Amino acid sequence: MNKKKISVILAYVGVLTGAGLASGQESIQYFAPFGLSGLIGLGVAGLLHIFVGGIILQMGSHFIAESHIDVLEEVSKKYLTKFMDFALILNCFLMGFVMIAGSGSILNQQFGLAKWMGSLLCTILIIVVGMLDFDKVTGIIGSFTPLVLIFTIIGSIFILTGPRPDFQALDTLGKTLPPALPNVFVSTINYFGMCMMSCISMAFVLGGTNTDSKEARFIGRTGGFLVALLTGLIGLTTFIALGQVKDSDIPMQIILKSIHPTLGLLMSIIIFAMIFNTAISLFYSAAKRLAPNEKRFKINLVAFTLLGFGLSFFGFKKLMAILYPILGYIGSILVVVLVVAWIKEKEEIKREHKKREKMADLTRKKLDDDKDFNKKDQRKLEKLAESSIIEDEKIIEEIEEKVEEEFADQEENLEEEN
Repeated sequence: MNKKKISVILAYVGVLTGAGLASGQESIQYFAPFGLSGLIGLGVAGLLHIFVGGIILQMGSHFIAESHIDVLEEVSKKYLTKFMDFALILNCFLMGFVMIAGSGSILNQQFGLAKWMGSLLCTILIIVVGMLDFDKVTGIIGSFTPLVLIFTIIGSIFILTGPRPDFQALDTLGKTLPPALPNVFVSTINYFGMCMMSCISMAFVLGGTNTDSKEARFIGRTGGFLVALLTGLIGLTTFIALGQVKDSDIPMQIILKSIHPTLGLLMSIIIFAMIFNTAISLFYSAAKRLAPNEKRFKINLVAFTLLGFGLSFFGFKKLMAILYPILGYIGSILVVVLVVAWIKEKEEIKREHKKREKMADLTRKKLDDDKDFNKKDQRKLEKLAESSIIEDEKIIEEIEEKVEEEFADQEENLEEEN
């Protein structure tokens, strides 16, 4: 697996983790009030992450998406596309300022800083990093994902190997918490929908960076598996430590701090980074969607992020409790639309994939100085491009870029071996 694939997997996990996992507050709000049955809900959410993660990235790849509208326009009716487009753009604002508020909460809980100071730091980082090219943004988003996995495992081992938990007492304690939603089934679906709303705009773009739709589906499923693992570990850990963390804004930081103050400090930094990951993906996606050119994108990014900073003063926990369920219902509708569209589109995806494989073979021949690429090959390449669902010039350019990356990886591997 080359570096770019790993980078996309880690970026996908990074985008999802900030909104739906890292703090541990999400697990408590969505699952703890249902006691032990909430743990079953966590397991179901994990399986959905694996299945739907593959679908989202494959659809992004199939349509070579540069924003969510490139997929939505192809898979849903006009009125539904407009509604979902509006909902996703609105979501970028709403969840974006929840994330900025969350960054203030984590630094307040760890260092005692005024919440606005942490939120301002996150705002500045979003603007600065967002000005970089997309590959660098992807790399930065994914860079903290291995650390959140490691520290989550550390926290889980500490809690799971501690005194044997009284699950009956935890079940009773959990049910004393006010549920945001009527039952565990609705809560699970709503939670998953919320997670998808947080990541889907960026996930389509991540999928769109790969012309190989089968490869994109594998990347999505791998990322989904890692998210499922984190979902299970964080959910179980916070549930067992419920008596200790039920009133905390950032439960996972409290758990790591109880092991050692240094771990609590490092976990605070990691959670801040994961929240930043989700925030930048949301504001980046909204700015890109509403920008006809690069200059307008940069203006949008600054304006949207500063607006998010202003709205973040409402507070993290309160904002999450109010907005997440609403976004979860909209996200659930979006997931259903995409799964149905994917089922209908499966055969076309297979046909398009075969065309791109043939185009990639011809392009390798074209770019390899040791092989003879003749006029007949050129006509075949042009004919395949004409039959693609993507514009001729664009699909040829995208496949050439992918093949060039393959050659660069091969050269790098040879240099390392020598």
